[in-house]
Amino acid sequence: MRPLERPFTMGQLLTLQPDTVTVLIYGKRYDIQVSVSEQQLLTNIAQDEIVLLPVNFERTRLLLEIPETSPQLERELNEFADSDESVTDLLKEGV
Repeated sequence: MRPLERPFTMGQLLTLQPDTVTVLIYGKRYDIQVSVSEQQLLTNIAQDEIVLLPVNFERTRLLLEIPETSPQLERELNEFADSDESVTDLLKEGV
């Protein structure tokens, strides 16, 4: 898993394969290579109805170690959230 290095966007998990994950970002599909540890984590959360994943700006890798308090994370999630509830509250609830 990699730390946040540069701007990122959020992608919706579509399919999970042994070494790649397909995400949907603004209507376009991207296949991203995943490590063994990322694949294990994604396997555990893939059963959820909608899974949003942080993806680097170039859409080439996942960024799974972004702090929940990141203002950039909140901005990105707000673009996808269709709720009056704050993103911080949604994250605490596990949404």
